[in-house]
Amino acid sequence: MSSEKLKLFYRSRVRFFCSVVAILWLLQTCFLGALLLLVKQNLRQGVEDDLRHGMSFFVSKNHRLLYGPQIFGAVVDEKSLGNLDFVRIIRGDEQLLFSTSTLNGVDFTMLSQIDPSLSGVWLPLTIRPDQTGDEIWNISAATPAENLIVQVGSRDHHLFELYQRMKHYTMGAIVVALVVAVIITQLGLKLSLLPLNRLANRLASIKDGADDLLDDSSVVLQEQRQVFHQLNEIILQNRKLVNEMQASLDNVAHDLRTPMTRLRSVAEYGIQAGEDHEKLREALADCLEETERVLAMLNTMMNVAEAESGTMQLAIEPVRLCEMLRDIVELYEYAAEEATVTVDMACDERFMISVDRTRFSQVIANLLDNAIKYNKANGRVTVTGRDHDEFTEIVFEDSGIGVSEQEKYRIWDRLYRGDRSRTKPGLGLGLNYVNAVVKAHGGTITMGSVLNEGTTFTIRLPKSADAMEWAQITTP
Repeated sequence: MSSEKLKLFYRSRVRFFCSVVAILWLLQTCFLGALLLLVKQNLRQGVEDDLRHGMSFFVSKNHRLLYGPQIFGAVVDEKSLGNLDFVRIIRGDEQLLFSTSTLNGVDFTMLSQIDPSLSGVWLPLTIRPDQTGDEIWNISAATPAENLIVQVGSRDHHLFELYQRMKHYTMGAIVVALVVAVIITQLGLKLSLLPLNRLANRLASIKDGADDLLDDSSVVLQEQRQVFHQLNEIILQNRKLVNEMQASLDNVAHDLRTPMTRLRSVAEYGIQAGEDHEKLREALADCLEETERVLAMLNTMMNVAEAESGTMQLAIEPVRLCEMLRDIVELYEYAAEEATVTVDMACDERFMISVDRTRFSQVIANLLDNAIKYNKANGRVTVTGRDHDEFTEIVFEDSGIGVSEQEKYRIWDRLYRGDRSRTKPGLGLGLNYVNAVVKAHGGTITMGSVLNEGTTFTIRLPKSADAMEWAQITTP
């Protein structure tokens, strides 16, 4: 992982933690705001209940006054006002104003000019001549009878001030919580990034040539251990790929050196031939043969790369397995006779497989060619097609030189050729191509071998519904 990618990762982590802080702070703000609003509503409701209770008590104690023939000049008991600071009675054009003895300094003219229908909690009013600021009052008005208005009021001494203090404390708590959340988040971010910083330093050392893997012994979180484990896997894969690429380049250089050297020699021979057209023709033919060999190697490598990357285009169609095997066996009859190898084939004519005819023919040809090429004199090759419930099996058995235990796991590698196989012409790409094409068809190929006794290759292809249906239709 490059330093730029690590920086991007760090920035994404920072954005993530900032988002978490913002969300937590928003949730806390909403919670405290809702709590403050609930407290405010409860306080206001309590004040309103007290006002209604005080008005009801006053009306019950002064019922005759309110509903008598005349209210002007009436006197009431101050105790009937209870917790109220004033009571205002309006009937028609008459108006009476009763207050407690504690309501000193109030301009009753200003008090009598308050809107009779005014009701509310924590209302700012100016009712003193020398008042520099509004006083907070709680007022309630009611109409107990037609043409009768009763308005009561009391000064708020403590609750409004208590609410204001709570509001200030809440706002302060929100600000403090934001600061604390940011500090804790930054601390947590730094602590969480410590393993990543160590990881970045270790990756830098590995980039500079260190051969060790990442050490996760100091990592606490399981998720971070998984990241270290995956990075170690990537490092090992990269090293393996580099080694394979180096080996492949060495093999390519080795295998190309011979045809290129021969091509150059033939070209020099053609130049020295002068006017001898027959020698020139032979030189050009040899050049063409060597060029075809190089092109075959490059084309096979490109086909293998397509198959391994999953981009190989397959023209899948139902194919009679026995017909395909027979055609290829007949094609290699001359090579088998020359090598004094007998090729036998056993297959049920009803077998059908869904494959790319061209590419799968190349697979069978490769395996048959190897079985003949690396066989013994008077040896035998048996090609068998077997039908199973869920797959079709194709087996190539030979009595050849076999494969050593050390080479069994490398025969599928690109451009790999065993020591004994180098005496035979080849590119080291056949089995690699065979493996890639079989896997591209969704199948598997396995190899079993005993040194100097023979080798068996087994291909298993899954059955497709189309091939099974076509086989039933065409069965005589």
